[in-house]
Amino acid sequence: MTQPQDGSISMKLRTAGIFIIVSLLVQAFSLVWNHPLAFVAFLIVGGILLLIGLGLYVWVLLFPVVRSAAPSPKSDAQD
Repeated sequence: MTQPQDGSISMKLRTAGIFIIVSLLVQAFSLVWNHPLAFVAFLIVGGILLLIGLGLYVWVLLFPVVRSAAPSPKSDAQD
C-alpha cells in the first residue's frame, strides 16, 4: 500500500478520522467515569474534538486540493 503524500486528501481525511475516533474514546471513557467532571469531559472535550473532526471532514470534501499540471511562471522565464 502506498503512503499518501503530505497535504493530499487522503491524509487530511485520515486526520479527521483520528479526531473523531479520539472524541469517541473520550466520550466512552467519560460514560464510565463516576465524577461530576465526567459530564464536562463528555460535552466539552469530546464535543470539541468531534466538531473539529467533522468540520475537517466536510472542509476537505467541499474544498479539495486541486494541483495544476501547468508549469510555474518561473520555469518559463528561465528557459
